[in-house]
Amino acid sequence: MSIEKELKNISGLDEQKDRANEYSKLLNTQLEKKNLDALKEIISHIADDQIPLIDSRPLMREFAEKITTLQAQDQLTIGKHLIECTKQRVTAFDEPLLKVRRALAEILEEEEEFEEAAKMLIGIQLQPVEGEKNEEICDIYVKIAQLYLENGETVEAERFLRRSANLIKNIEKETLILRYKSCYARILDSNRKFLEASINYYHLSHKARVDEVAIALTYACNCAILAKAGPSRSRMLATLFKDERCSSIKVYHFLEKVYLERILRTKEVEEFANTLKDHQLAKFSDGTNVLTRSVMEHNLLAASKLYKNISIKELGRLLGIEPERAEKIASKMIQQKRLSGSIDQLSGMIEFEKEHSVLAWDRLIENLCTDVNNVVEELTIIDPKLVKGKK
Repeated sequence: MSIEKELKNISGLDEQKDRANEYSKLLNTQLEKKNLDALKEIISHIADDQIPLIDSRPLMREFAEKITTLQAQDQLTIGKHLIECTKQRVTAFDEPLLKVRRALAEILEEEEEFEEAAKMLIGIQLQPVEGEKNEEICDIYVKIAQLYLENGETVEAERFLRRSANLIKNIEKETLILRYKSCYARILDSNRKFLEASINYYHLSHKARVDEVAIALTYACNCAILAKAGPSRSRMLATLFKDERCSSIKVYHFLEKVYLERILRTKEVEEFANTLKDHQLAKFSDGTNVLTRSVMEHNLLAASKLYKNISIKELGRLLGIEPERAEKIASKMIQQKRLSGSIDQLSGMIEFEKEHSVLAWDRLIENLCTDVNNVVEELTIIDPKLVKGKK
C-alpha cells in the first residue's frame, strides 16, 4: 500500500486516539527505514490545513523529537521540507519548528556554514514573555550573534546581541552570561574599541574555563597594547602586567616593554603582529594600521620619558616617519591631554613636561586602588559570600 493511501485511510478513522496511534506507527516505521520520500509525504500531509490540529500537532511534535535519529544530511533535507510546508501555519507548530531549526542550525554550524546557521535560528518565532522562556530566547539571540561573529559579520552580530541585552539582566545561568560577555568583548574588539575590549576580556579571564584563561588574557593584552596611548591605557597595562597569570602567555615580554614605556623596535613589533587578528591589522586610508599608530604613539610617550626636549626632525627619525607627520601626531596627543608638552614651531622643538610629584603620587594611589579592586574581584569569584558579608 502506498504512503498516500495509508495516510488517507488513517485520516478517515473516526476516533482521534486511533488516528494518533496509526500516524505515530507510520512515522516511526518510515524513520527506521530512513525513507526520505515517505517522510516528506507524511510531513506534507500533517502540515495541510485540512488536517485538524488535534491530529497534526502531536505528530509534528513527535517528529521534531526524533529528527536527530536521521543522518545529518537527511535531517537537513527533511527539516527544510518541514519548514517549507509549515510556512502558512508557523504559529500552530511553533514548538516543533523551534526544535527542528535548532537541530539544523547545529548541523550547519558543524559544517562551518555560519551565516546559514544564523538565518536558520532567525526564522524562529520569538516573543519575549516572563519566566524561563526568556532564557531560551536570550540563548538564541546570543547564539545568532556568535554565528555572525564567526562569519566576520560584526554589524549583524551586534544587532542581535543588543536584542538580548534587556533579557540578560534577569538571567542567572552563568554559562549564558559568559557567552554574552564574550560576544560583547569580541564586538568591541572588532569595532576597534580596544580599551573597552581589553577590560571585558580581562574580566572574562576570571570566570573562563582553565583552558580558556590564557586565550582571554592574550586578547586582553593585545587590545590594551593596541588601545590609544593615555592614562586609561596605562592603568590597564599596569593591571595586566601585575597579574602573575600573564607571565606565562606569549606576548608577555612585549607587554612588559609597553608597560615600562621602553622604545619598541621594528623586529619586536613584527613578532607581535603575528599574534593579531586580521581586523586588528586592517589598513587605514593612509596605509597605516592600528598597530602602526599604536606603536608610534607609544614610542612618542616613551621618548617623552627619556628626553626633556627633542627636535621634530629627530622625533621623525625615532618614529620612522616624516617630521611633519611626527609633529601632527604629537600635536594631537597634546591636544587630547594624552601627552604633556608643547611644540615650538619656530625652533622645530618639542618640549616635554615632566610629571609633577603630586600627580605622580596620585597615579600611584590610583594604581594601588586598582590592585585592591582586582583582589576583591578575585575573592568574589572564589567566595562570593565572604565579600557580601563584608559589605
